[in-house]
Amino acid sequence: MDIDLVYLWVDDTDWDWKKKRNKYLQTFSDYDDDAVDKCRFYNNNELMYSLRSVERYAPWIHKIFIVTDNQIPDWLNTENEKIRIVDHTEIIPKEYLPLFNSCAIETRLPYIPNLSEYFLYANDDMFFWKPVTKDFFFIDGKMICRMREKIKKHKIYRHVYGHTVNRACNMIKERFGCSIPYFMHHSIDAYTKSAYFQCMSEFKKDYDITLNNRFRDYSDIQRSLISYYAITKNLGIFKQVKQNFIEKFILKQTEDSHYFNIKTNILTKINNINTYLMCLNDCRKTRDEDRDAIRQILEEKFPHKSQFEK
Repeated sequence: MDIDLVYLWVDDTDWDWKKKRNKYLQTFSDYDDDAVDKCRFYNNNELMYSLRSVERYAPWIHKIFIVTDNQIPDWLNTENEKIRIVDHTEIIPKEYLPLFNSCAIETRLPYIPNLSEYFLYANDDMFFWKPVTKDFFFIDGKMICRMREKIKKHKIYRHVYGHTVNRACNMIKERFGCSIPYFMHHSIDAYTKSAYFQCMSEFKKDYDITLNNRFRDYSDIQRSLISYYAITKNLGIFKQVKQNFIEKFILKQTEDSHYFNIKTNILTKINNINTYLMCLNDCRKTRDEDRDAIRQILEEKFPHKSQFEK
């Protein structure tokens, strides 16, 4: 089984990209501040360390596709046969470009040329933290769908992310009568192209709306819908990864995945986490000093250049 890995990546220091984004943002007034905050686009060179984690802990990855908007990391070895830069123009019809909405871009992942049926999807702030094997992500051709805490039934999710995940859950319930009220674990996810296409066909109208949203919007389809759909149709396997105090601190079992919003007072905890997958996510409370500390942690964890660097 060949398993590929797909990243979305953006360099927010690129002036051409920044001018383009600001141009369209000025004409778009109805947006969620959290969805367009700089933390959603900040480049802290995490991708370089994420690729080091691939080489160290998941060397069985077949091909790596990095989806970008006319950008290439200056440190990337583009001559490496395992790596391919995929520009937005290759997978997104030109009438929808430019796009600054990750939900919309994610709807086009299965259109990547030569992408394997089985693939993983990651943001650039997600890392393999310990050795993993293929069956960590797929069993008998089915994708393992990791979920964390429950969606609160009566909570009003103010920001786009929570709202769209809750909406995706409700869409599955309304269409199939099956309730899977959990948030995704927000780390490296497993998908199959066939499940992706089937889900998009089932909810075509909603996916078309998402692709028309240049920035994140409350009407977006969140990618968790793919996993909910796969579980419902027996194309995926539900697995809850909620942290268990006894397992973590007494039995010392390794967590499947762990997630941090990077902010003051949590940085010292990261090195003590025993997990297979790690997400170190910028948030609105992240300071430049926090980002410097994260770079140091990543440099200590992954000190050696990978084959993917010049």
